[in-house]
Amino acid sequence: MVASHAPRRNRPRTRLLCGLVTVFALAATTSFGSATATAEPDTNAQKYYGYWNYDQPDTPTLNNVAVLDCPNGAGQCDSPLPLPLRIPQVGWVLFSPGPDGTVNGHTDQGCTWNFTVNPIGLELSSTTQQCFNQNIGSGYNITNWSVHVDGNKEQEQITSISHQPNGMDLLASMKSGSRTRVDGEGQNQYVQRFLGSYNYDQADFHTLTNVVSTDKGSAYPEQGTVQFTSKDKGIINAHTPDGCDWTLAVRGDTAELEPATQTCHTPNSDSSLRYWALVTDDAQHLNGFLAGSTTTDGQPPTNTYLFIGALTRTAA
Repeated sequence: MVASHAPRRNRPRTRLLCGLVTVFALAATTSFGSATATAEPDTNAQKYYGYWNYDQPDTPTLNNVAVLDCPNGAGQCDSPLPLPLRIPQVGWVLFSPGPDGTVNGHTDQGCTWNFTVNPIGLELSSTTQQCFNQNIGSGYNITNWSVHVDGNKEQEQITSISHQPNGMDLLASMKSGSRTRVDGEGQNQYVQRFLGSYNYDQADFHTLTNVVSTDKGSAYPEQGTVQFTSKDKGIINAHTPDGCDWTLAVRGDTAELEPATQTCHTPNSDSSLRYWALVTDDAQHLNGFLAGSTTTDGQPPTNTYLFIGALTRTAA
């Protein structure tokens, strides 16, 4: 994954590291918003109901890849991030009936957005719905989220304003997004896609791929092998390079922590995960987003984030 950006070789590394915790995953990490508009009931709404997973992101075409950039779109502004920054999207949304004929979109991080129904698709019922997500560390205002469904396939576009801790607003957009309905059929074939060994791709501080950042201003490369094995029906075990084991539930092409919060005790520290989502359609590559914390020697927890995770299956 390679993102184009303006040269920033003279930017202090410490400033970049502090800025890493403001990266976000666009639709999978929105927070609770309220509706300010209503719509007459429309029978077309029923075709949207249910769970929809993001298809595997494709960086060359930018499908399911959000682009974070300066307000002027030039990649040059007072931001510590290497802009424009390409952020693959993972996760699911649950569309269900909302008030007064609207549709609610509830994301996998416990967040809800409200949509009106029109003859060709869904549109946000207002442009002022706000969110803040602890797994990202900043707030957003999504100004446009358009959804279109054809059978079990969904297409969407999203435009958002990301509010940075330094007071700057950055523009975030995903011009091409696609999801597939999760129908519960053929579950074993999806589980098989995850099983085996996957290596983290080489970390890249220019694209932030496989770069773990902390809320203490530090960052380090994620590396090593994750071994996935079958545990129970629809549940897999992930054995990570730090020697910890985590359980994830597979639903369609996406695996997420189950239960939602897990802790691993090691001789020197405790590691906790509060969010980990992985997606694969080709059974060769994984895209992921992870948020958690570590506690060492009784010190206050250090929050950790892997916003752009990329792994490749090892050769048999």
